[in-house]
This record gives sequence, C-alpha cells and structure tokens, in this order.
Amino acid sequence: MKLGWKIVSFLLVITLISGCSAQTTPTAPGESAVIAGKLSDGTTYEANVKLIRYLNQEQLQELYEYGLTIEEQAVGAVQIEAELNRLEGRDTLDLAEVWEASFQKAAEEAEAEHESLRIYPGGWLNSIKPLSVNESGQGWVLISQETEPTLMNLFYSDKNEAEKQIVMEIPEPQSEVLKEDGELKVGEPFMAGDVELIVEEIKTSSSVMLYRWDAGYQMNEGEQAIGLRVKINNQENYDLSILAFSAVYETDAEKLGREVVAAERAEGFEVLSEIAPQTEEIMRFMIKVDTNTQSTGRLKLAVNGYCFGMDYTLGEELDRYPVYQEGDVIETPQDRLSIKKISTVFQLNPPSTTGNYTYLKADPDMKLYSIEGTYENLGSDSVQVEQRLGILWQERAETEYGWVLIPSGNDFDTTKTCESQQQCDVDLIIMLNEEQLQHLDKIRIGVGDLVVKGQ
Repeated sequence: MKLGWKIVSFLLVITLISGCSAQTTPTAPGESAVIAGKLSDGTTYEANVKLIRYLNQEQLQELYEYGLTIEEQAVGAVQIEAELNRLEGRDTLDLAEVWEASFQKAAEEAEAEHESLRIYPGGWLNSIKPLSVNESGQGWVLISQETEPTLMNLFYSDKNEAEKQIVMEIPEPQSEVLKEDGELKVGEPFMAGDVELIVEEIKTSSSVMLYRWDAGYQMNEGEQAIGLRVKINNQENYDLSILAFSAVYETDAEKLGREVVAAERAEGFEVLSEIAPQTEEIMRFMIKVDTNTQSTGRLKLAVNGYCFGMDYTLGEELDRYPVYQEGDVIETPQDRLSIKKISTVFQLNPPSTTGNYTYLKADPDMKLYSIEGTYENLGSDSVQVEQRLGILWQERAETEYGWVLIPSGNDFDTTKTCESQQQCDVDLIIMLNEEQLQHLDKIRIGVGDLVVKGQ
C-alpha cells in the first residue's frame, strides 16, 4: 500500500514536469503577449507584443515592382507592435537588439536558426524603433529561411537572464500590399515616421517639367504621366534610400508604379540614391499611363514604410500654389522677385530704342505675355538669374515654355550672373495663342523652389 502511494506520487511529479515543458497555445494574431525581461547589464523591462500583419514572398515581389526595396534574402516579413510598460536601467530600449526570432510551418517542426529583428534603416521596411516607458511602436521582422511560415518564436532573456521564448501565430496575408496609413492631401504637412511631407502638386500632363528651367521628362506619343511634386524633409537619424519612395495608381484593371523619382536641381532633375538626415529636397514622382488607362483610381504615395492614398481622376490638377499679381514680392531664403508690370503685347522693346535695337515680336495669331520686375539674390553666393527663375503654361498634352530675359540697353540678355545681395531687371515672357490666354491659371512661375500661378 505504501509502495503504491510512492508510485502514484512519482507519476504525479512526472506529469507536472511534463506539463511545464509542453508547448503552450500560440498567441493569436492581434492578441498581446507579455514579456518580462532582464538584460546582461541589469536593465529590466516589461513589454506587450503582438503580430499585426504578414507579407509573403509574392507580396514582397509586388513591392519590388513598385520600386520599393527590401533586403534581397527576405522571403517574407511580419509586422509587430510593442508597448513598453516598464523600464529600469535605461532611458530607452531597442527591442530589435534584445529580441531574436525564428519561423516554422508547424509546432512539431525542428526549430530554425534564430534571426535578428534588426533591419538596416532607410529602406521600405524598418524595424521597430527604440521605445521609452509607456511608448508603443510598430516595426517589421524579415523572414529569410522559411517560406509561408505559420508560427514565429520570439526569444528573450527573463528576470533570471535565462533564454525564454513565446510562440506567436502569424497572421494570414492581407490582400492589400500597400496598406494606407492615412489620406493623401495637397498643401498640408503630414508625417511618415520622422519624415515630413508636403504634396505641393498633383497633375496629369504629357511632360514633367521644372518651373525655373527648361528641363524635364517628355512622354512618348500616346502616353501621359501623373506627376507629384513633393517637399520632403528627412528628420530621421539615418540616410533615407530613394528606394523607400514610390507612387502607385491603382484601378480595377491594373496597378501602375512610379517610373521616376528625381530631385529638382538648378539645371534639371537629379536621380538621388538617398536623402541625408536633416535634409530637405523637392522631389518629383512620375507614373506613366497610356490613353487606355481607366480614368478614375486610387493614387498612393509610399514613403519610409508609410502609405497615403486618395481618389484621383486623370486630368485633375491639384495644388495650393499662391496666385501672383502686379505689385507682389515673391521671396524665398535665396531669392526675391518683385513684379512691377504684367502685360500682353504683340511686340516687346528693350529699354533703349535709339539706333539699332533688338525687339521681340509674337508669331502670327500669338501674343507675348510679359511679367516685368526685378530679381534680387539674397543668398551668399553668386547665381545665374536664368537658373533661379522660369515661366511655363501647361495643360495636359500642351506645354509652352517661356524665357527669362534681362533687359540691357538696346537688347535683351539671356544669361546674367547676379552677385550676392545684388539685383537686376528681369522680364519673364511666354508666347501664347488666344485660347491659351483665356486660361492664365495654367501659368506657373518658379522662383527658386517656390512656385506661384496665374489667375
């Protein structure tokens, strides 16, 4: 009898021990697991973590086709959300450095190698950022070994500095690869992480041009482009890869990704590899569409792991540019244009008409639209006036580029060096027909990086 009791007690102990080591039910997608950890330097913390999204290999390929970059070895990615409830020993904690993960298709499979949660910053998918107490954040974990896994094992050190793990069920892939984080708006600043964006213009045209220099991209016959002009201020602490930017136009029939992302420069566009921290750029995004493209769709701007969308109809012209008129002074940190006179004439004469002189005369059935004024260089370096100013008229397939002329005696100069804090007379001229003159709101004037429009 006594012996039987010992056997029963032994079996009970075995059962209890086996229960402690048995696989627990994985944490479901969207549900939080609690991790109480301790690091080798004595830092202790408690965090909630959950899995909220999954991209499979086919969806990563779709992102590649949109022009967005992900590390080449990735065969999938899972998005986590974490909230730091308690932290002692540090001001912030980088969970991507203290946690590791592995992935598998089923619980009975052999455990795969541990993978780092760290992603090199600046691409489309970023790891979770360091958190302070009571802060939450989202980030991605790349999967490089197991295609179509169902489980993620998250490894950490507990309060005894022993390695522990929690098992989390991976969400089903979502149908929408570029999930929108907010509405795309024109003329209002919004944030993509620590990157500030202002969409200054969205329009459909046959060419994407600079507004202060006769340079740009011309579409082939039968093509047009959706163009976005976006001011981007990188306030992140890392270089932002240009492959972390895209624009996409989605209709019921097709999805079209951007073909060009370029920065505005004095003499044209420049394709950058990255935008440095604390740097501002004026970027142009261009999506080519043909004449058979469905007229209405969803336009998306993807930047730094965030996506913003709006309904857009081909041909719409959206901007918040200020309207210019006589007497206006248009100023940037480097430039000042003072508008003295606006006129429409058949012939424009230089300041002096004594003796031989050069004049400008419109073609038959055309007129010269003229803006006379002064330009002042407010910067510390000398500039070429014709590279700081520009004028054009544009509507869909029509683009007319004007000239920046410097009245000089009995002639007009086409180039002028303006030293720092100096000014000179200028004449912005464009030749238009009668129909175009009825739509002066299609005129754009570039003053440095600033754009103003007619009315």
